[in-house]
Amino acid sequence: MEQRARTADFTQAMAQHVASVCVITTRHNGERYGLTATAVSSVCADPPRLLVCINKSGQTYEKIVETGHFAVNVLTDVQEKVGKSFAGMLGRSFNRFSVGEWHDGPTGSPLLKAAAATFDCRVAETLDQFSHTIFIGDVVEATAGIGHDALVYGARRFRN
Repeated sequence: MEQRARTADFTQAMAQHVASVCVITTRHNGERYGLTATAVSSVCADPPRLLVCINKSGQTYEKIVETGHFAVNVLTDVQEKVGKSFAGMLGRSFNRFSVGEWHDGPTGSPLLKAAAATFDCRVAETLDQFSHTIFIGDVVEATAGIGHDALVYGARRFRN
């Protein structure tokens, strides 16, 4: 029988992994949706592709599946409130898009104007992984902001 790490041990160990904080967004029938994520990675540069891992239990997950597009907004070290908002840390009734200035990208997904970087993507492939789905996106547009470092998350807290 193949041995696997206990879930609690895995979760504790992953808490030590430091990653940039991203807000994943989409637009469906005129409504904006989003969530905070750290499971984002480059897949390849030619063609430009990246991946995001999203929990299936959320509303944003459902809308990405339905629309076939999403944006990745890499937060800067002064945008912790944006990260907390989309993580649900400011309350369920808090309007997440009231923090920061947003505009629509080519796919219609919301992009944060002052982000460290933005990637507007069309879903190219998906991979089902138990509680999460890995979305591989073809990058339609990418922009890099200048002036601030990326906000990171590790040891269960935001770090500047």
